[in-house]
Amino acid sequence: MAHNFSTETPIDIGKALETMGGEEKIFYSMLGKLGEMSLEPAMNDIASCITNRDFEQIKNKVHSLKGASGYVGAGILHKCCFDIQQAFLDKKYDTML
Repeated sequence: MAHNFSTETPIDIGKALETMGGEEKIFYSMLGKLGEMSLEPAMNDIASCITNRDFEQIKNKVHSLKGASGYVGAGILHKCCFDIQQAFLDKKYDTML
């Protein structure tokens, strides 16, 4: 799912709502769950993968987080995840870290 989110604010509410067909209730529900259900577990998993230098798993974890961030319009987080995935594909493992 390709997105062109604004990175001027942490959450591009307008673009996220557009992507969700204007469903505000769904958007705010997903936004409220992002931290607990996606961000926190992913960051814990990524930290463990960094410790183990498991770059493929880092890429897999950020791919999932990229999807979750995309749904709620978290443009900066979405871009960071994309950049980490790209670094993996380019075999730039230090850049991933």
